[in-house]
Amino acid sequence: MSTEPIAVYLNDHLAGAAAGLSMMDDLASRTEGTALAAKLRALAAEVREDQQLLRDVLARIAASERRAAQAAAWVTEKVSEGRLALAARSHPALALLEGLESLALGLQGKLAVFRVLAEIGPHDSRLADLPFAARADRTEAQHALIEAERRAAAREAFGAATAGRR
Repeated sequence: MSTEPIAVYLNDHLAGAAAGLSMMDDLASRTEGTALAAKLRALAAEVREDQQLLRDVLARIAASERRAAQAAAWVTEKVSEGRLALAARSHPALALLEGLESLALGLQGKLAVFRVLAEIGPHDSRLADLPFAARADRTEAQHALIEAERRAAAREAFGAATAGRR
């Protein structure tokens, strides 16, 4: 395992991606048959592509994945999913909102890693010619999609509760 800072950084983001994919799969299952489920499945496919790009970078810098970090992220995500599953029993719209909010935050992390890699790529021959800027652009679009769904979920979760208080 490489202790080079970039390897540690990439492994942390790979672990975050694993957690995000788990959340996407869970939310897609909870919303099966809806347009949101299809969007989440399409997003998950793109996130898997982005994971592969990070793995390719690790290979280029002669580093390996830290499976322990991914396992820890997976366990943390499963605890979060369990909490959301309990919340969904009494407040399904709120659980969806919180899940989408977690995804939106995760996408901001993914955007950050691609922006960093786009910035340093031209100065490191190992990172040359990789599509970091394009992935950052795609991540911005992904975030916009999830943000729109998150806001719709917020209206659903809080709309009726706040309508009578105006």
